[in-house]
Amino acid sequence: MSEIHFFRNKLFIILILIWPYIFLFPHTFGFLVMGNDFDLIYYSYKKYIFEFWQDGQLPFWSPSEGAGFSLIYNPFAQFFYIPSWILFFICDLKNSFSLYDYLIYTIFGISIYCLGQYQWLKSIKFSNNEIKYVVTLLVPTTLLITNFLRLPNAIQTICWLPFLLLGINYTLNKKKISKIFFTIIFF
Repeated sequence: MSEIHFFRNKLFIILILIWPYIFLFPHTFGFLVMGNDFDLIYYSYKKYIFEFWQDGQLPFWSPSEGAGFSLIYNPFAQFFYIPSWILFFICDLKNSFSLYDYLIYTIFGISIYCLGQYQWLKSIKFSNNEIKYVVTLLVPTTLLITNFLRLPNAIQTICWLPFLLLGINYTLNKKKISKIFFTIIFF
């Protein structure tokens, strides 16, 4: 019985990771292109950093804006965000970095959110498995989350919130730590 449960759990995790790509299939398969500031602000910084990466340099400064602007402190560049560097590494293996690659990377942020939400609901011992599955698949693909698809930095920020809640749950489940926590809050 436990092998079936283990297999079902792993299968659902795979479904969680590919669900945003299925739901957003017009974007995933290139039928629609993201507009707004997706390419003008966010993609252009990533492309700039990637081109220097391919030349074996790390650009800490962008001389093209006014008298120059630091890329390290620019929130649009996300210079120190580790998943961005994983994206650069993968694109370096492909030897190209396109707007489509950046869109797939952004949709992967929704997959991270789905996985975190599922793990969080599992940690609070959500009683009905079917409701847990439906909530995990529907909430991230509602207008609220997919509206942020045009803002990759927002997606990459939102995607880690369920993991923050999961960490809080794990912390509160420890008796010793929870007593200290409640003592600090109430006294």
